[in-house]
Amino acid sequence: MPSIIFLHGLLGTNADWHAVIEKFAEKAPQIDCIALDLPLHGENKPVEVTGFEQTAQFVSQQIQQKIQNKPYILVGYSLGGRIALYYALQAQWEKGNLQGLILEGANLGLKNEQEKQQRWQNDQYWAKRFMKENPETVLQDWYQQSVFAHLTEQQRANLIAKRASNCGENIGKMLLATSLAKQPDFSEKVRSKSLPIYYLLGERDRKFCQLAKQKNLHFSIIPNAGHNAHLENPVAFAEQLRRFAFEIAKVPL
Repeated sequence: MPSIIFLHGLLGTNADWHAVIEKFAEKAPQIDCIALDLPLHGENKPVEVTGFEQTAQFVSQQIQQKIQNKPYILVGYSLGGRIALYYALQAQWEKGNLQGLILEGANLGLKNEQEKQQRWQNDQYWAKRFMKENPETVLQDWYQQSVFAHLTEQQRANLIAKRASNCGENIGKMLLATSLAKQPDFSEKVRSKSLPIYYLLGERDRKFCQLAKQKNLHFSIIPNAGHNAHLENPVAFAEQLRRFAFEIAKVPL
C-alpha cells in the first residue's frame, strides 16, 4: 500500500491531521501516514518561499526524505490542496511514485484576470493585517469570512486559540507567495486520466460542494462538517479517506 502524505492549510500545522491519522490507523494500520509542515508554518516557520514552484520543491524534498522512492498518495486541505495540485499537475520535475491526490476544500483556480486582480487585492489586505496586527484581532475577523459562516462562536474561539501561536508575519508572507491569484487554473487538468484525483467536502461547505458538482469532480460528502471537515468530523473523514486510498491503490476494502 502507498504511504499517505498530508498537507495542512494556511495557518495550520502537521498536528491538524493527528485525529484523522489516529482514526485511519485503527482501520488501516498497514499504511504509513506522514503529516508535513508547510514552509513558514510550524517547525518550518523559518523556511521562506516566494511562490508555488519553491513551495512544491520544498514539499518534494520533504517527501523524498521521509519515504525515498516508495509509492504515495498526497492529501491536501485548502492551501495544502492547492499546493498538491500544483505539485502534481504543474511542476516539471519527477514526482517519484505519486499514485493520486485526495483534496479537501481546494480551489482549482481563477478563470480571468479580473478575478485574479480582485483576489490579489484581497490577499494583500489580509497579508498586511497578518504582518502588522495582533494575531487574535486578525483571526477574529478572518474566521468571519463566508467560508467559515457555519462555525459556532465556540468553534470560532477554539480555532483562534489554536492558530494564534502560528500567526504573524510568516502567514502574511505565505499568503502572498501562494495567493490564488498566482495559481494556474487546474479546472481542466484536474480531470486527467493519468492521475486519480478525489475530493472530500464537508456538507456545510456550500461553495466547494457547488464547485465539485459544476466541475463534475469525483467527490464524497463528509456529514456534520463544513470547510474544515478533517477537524470537524475526523472519524467520517478518515473512513472516506481510507476508501479513496484503497481505490487509488486498487486494493479491495
